[in-house]
Amino acid sequence: MATEVLGHTVGATANELALHSMAVMEKYSGGEAYNEAVWIERGRFAVRQTMEGMFELGRALIIIKEHTPHGRFAEIAEQEFGLGRRESQRLMNATLRFIDPKMKQAQPQLMKLGKSKLLELLVEDDDTLLELAEGGEINGNTLDDVDRMTVKELRVALRESRETAEAKDKVIADKNKKVDELAEKLAKKQTGVKEPQAEDVGSELTMRLSSLEVGIRSDVSRLKDLFQQMLAHGEAHGFDHRAKMVGTLNQIILDCETLRETYALPTEAPTDKVPEWLEGADNAED
Repeated sequence: MATEVLGHTVGATANELALHSMAVMEKYSGGEAYNEAVWIERGRFAVRQTMEGMFELGRALIIIKEHTPHGRFAEIAEQEFGLGRRESQRLMNATLRFIDPKMKQAQPQLMKLGKSKLLELLVEDDDTLLELAEGGEINGNTLDDVDRMTVKELRVALRESRETAEAKDKVIADKNKKVDELAEKLAKKQTGVKEPQAEDVGSELTMRLSSLEVGIRSDVSRLKDLFQQMLAHGEAHGFDHRAKMVGTLNQIILDCETLRETYALPTEAPTDKVPEWLEGADNAED
């Protein structure tokens, strides 16, 4: 007998279909009779187990990460679970999102979509996901629509939704900016206050940043004493505080690197370059 699915073969007789079904059920299910509802429910159960396993893996990753240095965690995720940095982070993010009691309300409905679609949906905020689970829409698509989509189609739909929202936000922001600028100019005219010079503003901003830097470095320097106390406490009582200490340093470093990436700042300061606001001041004088 051919191995093709006869149910999709034009002209297959009832007897051929019955024989094919018996062969399939004998091979894959010990000879029990086929029942569509039963196998749909078994499929759903398998999906639930897969999703629950995903959250359990996410929970394990979170716990391991909180107890290991950054490099060691990446090594464990790769060697023990076959996960890269991006996938590990997505699994942990998904787990953290659904720990929230509010989000647990949406979990049963969203879990039906499967792991890949659920991870794609995590770019949306909690209220949007709750609304979707309760019968709402994302960019005109209901939960049933999302279920019928491929992962690629869902990714495109979510991107279009974000782009639409960002475009609206930009229009509103531009209008608000113009209103604020007009209001500021009107207020200056009414009060007779002159606009500050660009070099004065630049100098003020530089001073504020320097002041902020001093405060931050002062706070960081206080870590030395606290770390010393934690190590002494650990040695005296058998505790190991290093995971928390390393985690704190890594988070501070990560925050700084995020700032560098956000504003495309080089690792070396261009000390020989004249600030743009000073160049503008020189040109104005000429």
